[in-house]
Amino acid sequence: MKRIIYLIAAICLVVNSCTIETSDNGDFDGFWHLERVDTLATGNYLDLSRERVFWGVQHKLISCASITATNMYSFRGYYFRFEQTGDSLILHSPYKNNWHQDHGENGGDIPATVVNDSIRSYGINNLREAFYKEKLKGDKMMLRSKMLRLYFTKF
Repeated sequence: MKRIIYLIAAICLVVNSCTIETSDNGDFDGFWHLERVDTLATGNYLDLSRERVFWGVQHKLISCASITATNMYSFRGYYFRFEQTGDSLILHSPYKNNWHQDHGENGGDIPATVVNDSIRSYGINNLREAFYKEKLKGDKMMLRSKMLRLYFTKF
């Protein structure tokens, strides 16, 4: 009986000593597959449904990664901070994911100071990019910037 009491006391101490941060992102949290990008000005589109381009959303951070056979186990890409309201999303403060534990001249996550083709491959054309949430329900999301419309399915 004493063992059970000690076990319960230990569990209570562990639970009470932890601070759990929760996210209030609702349906936005999760791992999103970027499947299509429409260019609003021309009506052209890029089908990415067979590509492995993902946005991972958790708390206040978005990780963008393109996973190929050559980098399958190193999810390098970019991190963005974000702010959102019910119908808008603003990405900002991009960092190249260079694995913070790397050492040497290019080790660590590096702030992105220009938009390059690598960043554009995630549907992002500015260091501070605003999107309108056209759809965010269940496993479907549609975001629209000034130039593009992005279609996602939750993975």
